Amino acid sequence: MAASKEFERRVPWPDDIQCPVVLNFHPDAEALAVALDKENANRPNTQTMYSYGPRVGLQRILHMMRNYKIKGSFYWPAKSAQRHPYAIEWIVADGHEIGCHGFTHDWPNWLDAATEAKHLDQQVEILTQLSGSRPRGYISPGWEYSAQTLKLLRERGFEFSGDWLGEDIPYYVEIDDKQTDFVAIPVNWTLDDAPLYWFSLFPPLSYGAPYSAPSRVFELWSSEFDALYEEGAPFHLTLHPFLTGRGARVKTLEKLIEHMMARPGVKFCTMAELADMYKAVITPEQGKPGKWFPATSGEAPQITRIDGVPTYR
Repeated sequence: MAASKEFERRVPWPDDIQCPVVLNFHPDAEALAVALDKENANRPNTQTMYSYGPRVGLQRILHMMRNYKIKGSFYWPAKSAQRHPYAIEWIVADGHEIGCHGFTHDWPNWLDAATEAKHLDQQVEILTQLSGSRPRGYISPGWEYSAQTLKLLRERGFEFSGDWLGEDIPYYVEIDDKQTDFVAIPVNWTLDDAPLYWFSLFPPLSYGAPYSAPSRVFELWSSEFDALYEEGAPFHLTLHPFLTGRGARVKTLEKLIEHMMARPGVKFCTMAELADMYKAVITPEQGKPGKWFPATSGEAPQITRIDGVPTYR
């Protein structure tokens, strides 16, 4: 059943939606390996750990999403998309969103202004050519910007980005002290598979928790979903096919999907659809960071429950 219209959410999502869910996959492939350590360009076996994502893990993920009849987002470094054009074809054929995630996987703040601008132009051109449509959204490698990233994105017609760490709900970004209609979509490291699954020898990486047990991952992500669901905030999960695309880990993702599907008012969508839904109900004048209820400028509410379903007073 759908969430009741009487329940007030942080964002008054359309169509009785209580919690939009975005599964956002980053098929970084070899570009990530080389960005981490330039010597990885000369380590073919190390590269195969990352190319497993588009070659094998992605197929498992797409099959799973077909079974559940859900859509998601796939944000690519353009160099990796060039190396794996067949994977773009699979994604487009299933109706998912393609977005920009760098030319290489170098962070924008590593680049001078001219190189960053050139990289943005290259990724737009390449992904448009491979996918058949111009990407509307952007996610920066490493979730980091340079001083000029936002201006460069706006100049190239990007409408939103999904790499902002300071909120739980989307908001509109100010650029040069001017309000814009550019939507910031939040992420956080709790809802990313890399800190849980990623181990590397070149360079040495563990993030303190490699190879987490499926039960731990499910508990972490499902409890975070439950909390965001109560507030009517979106659930934006970042996943990498070379990590989550492994057999047992896809099963964990399936278990999470079933957990979310069991709640009323859950809508699986692409990041572009999330941005469109937000724009449909919140104006740039309302949607500023830190507003608990951007539509009304209300304060954080007291939560009560009716038959186990959260409502706000």
